[in-house]
Formats: sequence, structure tokens, C-alpha cells
Amino acid sequence: MDTRNTVRKAWQITQVYLKKLIWYGAVPSFFSILVSSAYLAYQYNAFQHSKLLNPEENSNILGTIQTLFDLIKQYPALSVSLVITAVIVFLCYTLLPPIFNGILIAAITRINDYQELEGVTEIGVRRFFPMFEFRLMMGSFSVITLFTESSFVLRWWGESIFFVILPFLLFVSFVGFILSILFTYSDFYIVLHNKPLIKSISGSCVLVLANLRHTLLISILVVLIGIRAILNVLLVLMIPMLIVVLTSYFATIQLAVVGIILSVIIGLSLSILAAYLLGLFHVFTTTVWVLTFKQLVEKNTSLKNEENGEDNKMASDIAAPPVEVEPRLPLDG
Repeated sequence: MDTRNTVRKAWQITQVYLKKLIWYGAVPSFFSILVSSAYLAYQYNAFQHSKLLNPEENSNILGTIQTLFDLIKQYPALSVSLVITAVIVFLCYTLLPPIFNGILIAAITRINDYQELEGVTEIGVRRFFPMFEFRLMMGSFSVITLFTESSFVLRWWGESIFFVILPFLLFVSFVGFILSILFTYSDFYIVLHNKPLIKSISGSCVLVLANLRHTLLISILVVLIGIRAILNVLLVLMIPMLIVVLTSYFATIQLAVVGIILSVIIGLSLSILAAYLLGLFHVFTTTVWVLTFKQLVEKNTSLKNEENGEDNKMASDIAAPPVEVEPRLPLDG
């Protein structure tokens, strides 16, 4: 199995069909950037007002809730609009990635098999629930989940308790890393073979263990070529920082309203650009894994057929041993 040819073919498919496939990667990336930016802004604000960085600060949850209620009473229309927008963004962030990822996998498979793309949307919608369950399960071991738990312990319980539970957090992250490798092909079994979640996970584990070297090699190549994780971190960190800096600058020159409007426009523009780049890399990496999955499944299927053929031949030889025929004597005439 030629790894370089797989990557080269994946990049060719990405270039030729980018206009059709980019939406399935860019749209989920856009909402992921919005939610990640809001999450990092919250973490920044929480650390700024925590006892860890400001020992004199008194964290008062009831006081914070009261402040929010006062703002809602003061600006009811704006508050309702923000709440509705936040709910829509959160629903899109939660529901769109499983559907769009299923559509993207089905579309790449159709393209590779020289088939029409009609019906791929239906496949993505039909596979939503197992894909959502798989994403929810893997989210328990994600970097964001572990970072949230670590930051909560560090802010509320201090450094001493944090270092006590740090080995446990490292162990959980190691387990999550191993599971992410073993479950590499689970979503492809869900979408392409229409298998339930448990059978998809077991099939992925068997396929990874049978082709561990090739799976690790593809993983390393995807990281080196796509640099998706590093790019994601840089873009997500830059966007909220730039918005905060611009808002603070315009506020100092007494143009707070203009500063907020310009900050929102610049932030959305950068988010769209970042979503396009991340969508491009997502389409490319998904194409690499789809081609790899199909090749490994075909390889394992052919090996099983060969083994079954030899086993059937051996079984037939054992079940039906050769019968020695006694020579017939010539009849007397």
C-alpha cells in the first residue's frame, strides 16, 4: 500500500472538487471557531478574576448572576437578541458537524468510485444519531474537556489540589489518545457500512490493530501536512485576542460603539477566513482517511477470501479423502 499515492490522490480530489466539498468542512469550522472564541474569552475572564491571579478578588457567583439580571433589565431587546443568537450558534455547533461529516465521507466515497453525488445529504442525515453519539463519547476525552476540568480545579481549589489530581488527568488524556487511535475508522464504518456504534468501534479496533503501522504513518503524515491542530489553536487564540485589543483601544478614545461594531466586523471576517482554511484542511484529511479506509478494508477482505478459500479446500480434502478403487478383474468370456 503506497502512502504517498494515497496522499497525492487525496490532494487531487480536494483541489478538483473543493467548491462542492468546502461547505461540509467550512460551515462546522465556522461555528466551532465562534464557540471556541467565546469559551476562551470566558476562561480568560475567569482567570483574571480568580484568586489564582488576583488574591484579593472575591468570587461571588450570586453577585455575577445579579449583574447579568441587571444588564438584561437595562437592555432587554439586546439581551434577547444575544440569547437567541447564542442558542442558534450552539445548536449549529452541536448538530451540524455529525451531519456534515457524514455527508463529506459519503461524497468523497462517491467521487472516488466515479458516481453521482445525489443522495449523500440523505446519508448524512440518516447517520446523524450514531455519529452524534460517537462525537459525544469522544468529547469526554477531548482537550477542551480536560482543559475545562483542569482550569476549574486550578481556579477554585488552588495549585496544591491541582498537582494532586494532575497524574489522573494525564492518565485520562493518555487513555483518550489511545482510544482516538483505535477508533480512527469508526465513523467510516457508521457512514459507509451503516453499522451501529458498538460494531463500528469494534470494527475500527480490529482494522487499526491489523494495520497499526500504516494507520500511525497516515496519522503522522496528516499532522505534518495539514497542521490542522496547530492552525486551529493559533487562529482561535488570535481572534478573541484581536477583538479584545480593538475594543479596548476604541473604548479609550471614547468611540466605544464604533469600536464594538468594527471589532465584530473584523472578528467575523477573520472567523470566515479561518473557517475556510480549516474547512480546506478538514476536507483534505477526511479524503486521506476515506481512501485509506477503503484500501485497508479491501485488503483485509481479499486476505480473508484467500484464507477462506484455502480453508475450504483443506476442509474438502479432509472431509472427502481419496478412495482407492480396486482394479476390476477381466471377465471370463
